[in-house]
Amino acid sequence: MGFKGAWNKRNKLIEDLDTFLKLYKKTQRIYKKVREVQHIPELYQKALEKYQQVWDEYRKIVNKKAWVDPKLWNTIRKMNQTGDRKVVKTYSRDTTIIPEFVGHTIAVHNGKTFVPVYITSDMVGHKLGEFAPTRTFKGHPEKSAKTAKKK
Repeated sequence: MGFKGAWNKRNKLIEDLDTFLKLYKKTQRIYKKVREVQHIPELYQKALEKYQQVWDEYRKIVNKKAWVDPKLWNTIRKMNQTGDRKVVKTYSRDTTIIPEFVGHTIAVHNGKTFVPVYITSDMVGHKLGEFAPTRTFKGHPEKSAKTAKKK
């Protein structure tokens, strides 16, 4: 199956999802600890150093690759293994659509509601947020209304 367009330009994807997911969770956990001990200088310095180490390791995996929300990716991967086709809700508008997502319906939050987006092969390489508009276009005002207003 060949993918055209945007995917060919930036098809660098994180190779090991499990390691990526573990490091993502670890980064979140350690950051939370840093925030908790923020007011105790001795503990804060140690926690910050630990966080920097984990963050550097995480950045090595993620840097210059297509961003995919790890939770969403894990959910879709499990659905592909079991053969489920249910709608998955996400707030992650910056997630890059990858070939694994094709055929699934993902409900993307637009700031007010979740907009269902059915993923096709043409969408691969684009961001989820591109297909869930945040503003409603109600049209331009008519010219007769403008002239009446000026008089």
